[in-house]
Amino acid sequence: MLKNIIILLLIFLLGSLLFQNKKNVDILVEDLADTKEMVVDGTNYVTKAFEKEFSVQEFNVDIDIPSMQLQKEPFSEGSGIKEDTFLLEKDLTGE
Repeated sequence: MLKNIIILLLIFLLGSLLFQNKKNVDILVEDLADTKEMVVDGTNYVTKAFEKEFSVQEFNVDIDIPSMQLQKEPFSEGSGIKEDTFLLEKDLTGE
């Protein structure tokens, strides 16, 4: 509560000092316009840099590359690899 009163008092003092001279208002308006222009330029730069760095890129992958070809899972039927386990399916079915 006390902080809010102090802030309001400071705003009142700043406003009263600012509006005593017309030059002060003109300087404040020019500074605000320059600040807005800088912010707009900065956001345009950030947008262009973001689009450049994180743009969607298409890659042409040749299918004949052996390492890129899809392979079956190593323990699928017909792969020739038998999973090493102590439980067999026939033990679970009671055969």
